[in-house]
Amino acid sequence: MANSIKNTTLKNLPSVDQLLQSVRDVPAPHAIKARVARGHLAELRETSKIVKFENQGQIVAAYQMKLTQVLWPLKPVINATGVILHTGLGRAPYSAAMLQKMSALLTDAYVNLELDLPSGKRGNRNDHLRPWLQALSGAENGILVNNNAAAVLLALNTLANRKEVIISRGQLVEIGGSFRIPEILKKAGAKLVEVGTTNRTHPTDFEAAISKKTSLLLWVHSSNYRIEGFTREVSLAQMVQIGRKHDIPVMADLGSGALVDLDRYGVPREPLVPEVIKAGVDVVTFSVDKLLGGPQGGVIVGSDHWIKRIEKNHLLRALRTDKTQILLTLEALRGYFNPESQVPFYRDLKLSVASLTWRAETIAAAVSVDDLETTVMETRGQVGSGASPTDTFPSVGLMLRHPRLNAKSLARKLRLAETPILGYIAENRVYLDLRTVRVAQDDIIIRILNSQNYTED
Repeated sequence: MANSIKNTTLKNLPSVDQLLQSVRDVPAPHAIKARVARGHLAELRETSKIVKFENQGQIVAAYQMKLTQVLWPLKPVINATGVILHTGLGRAPYSAAMLQKMSALLTDAYVNLELDLPSGKRGNRNDHLRPWLQALSGAENGILVNNNAAAVLLALNTLANRKEVIISRGQLVEIGGSFRIPEILKKAGAKLVEVGTTNRTHPTDFEAAISKKTSLLLWVHSSNYRIEGFTREVSLAQMVQIGRKHDIPVMADLGSGALVDLDRYGVPREPLVPEVIKAGVDVVTFSVDKLLGGPQGGVIVGSDHWIKRIEKNHLLRALRTDKTQILLTLEALRGYFNPESQVPFYRDLKLSVASLTWRAETIAAAVSVDDLETTVMETRGQVGSGASPTDTFPSVGLMLRHPRLNAKSLARKLRLAETPILGYIAENRVYLDLRTVRVAQDDIIIRILNSQNYTED
């Protein structure tokens, strides 16, 4: 039976030329259209994928959808997950001021990226950000590289190549995308020396491990997990004291890079960059596209002696940032004059439950699909991107349910809408958390919910 279905369906498969004719008016290179067409037909020749199509028109429509995804892979989406810094959705959103400045400076224009205008000589691209990093972190010096993994790699390679780095076992973390501290140490050319246990490490553990080969004491903020109970950590102040006693630099990887206290928003506080610098840490690394609210990037700040050495590392050439990252990071740093109004992350944290409830009730009242149940619900938001992973804060959203669709099918329909809506599923219900939805997107949600075809595909 399967063979007869396969043979009958194979006879009805459209040709590559037929598929190409269906998109002849789409402005795209022929090579891309043809490649997607051949790949689509190759997939359909598997029986399990052929039988789901009832006719040739559906096969052509599926090809057109695939081509659209290839031609325009990035598109604006509505983040209704309640996760403010969502890695899959680009982490920190840009502020309007950042984009306006980028448009004004970079649209069909040149900038003095590596040119010192007063002297007319070649300049240093890091000099554009250096004063801002110094002022906001309290460090003597600072530079920007293309992400925090690069910042950690570059700093370790400079401070500890072919030498030993001591770190607590409880801080040998793995961050998203298989970024593991032990592997980064190996790539940097450093030798890992683990001390203490997973849950308890003492200053004496560091003291006992120091040898003539020790070149660095490393502290890593375990932002993406938490150990509770019978625990003990060596504080940064204690590590600095040990480092100075033995003339060994101390480096701290903060990950998220907080410049503002989170506890004022009801979220457990992260170590603040200025506090860590003030504690005497020699080198500090952190991300730009998380709590800082900028583009992808990694900051390295610290003592002038070590930052100058890091800048002389030839590896920096491979890890440096371009004009767009520098410009957007500069605008993100400017936002800290008034973070609650200029940095979207802090603006989202500040939204009141009352305002979110009013918006949710307005949306629910405007949905006119009889079979679609829309209920205003209390929800729990999250910071995301590894910061405070076990902590949530009050939020409000909509619970959606339809009698003919399970939650997975309903979520898929919203995800494939003209403007994709990304919510989450819990207890076979779809939830749309409004804390991460822009006010201007409320009408889009209403329109999409009212225009969907609520039948199984």
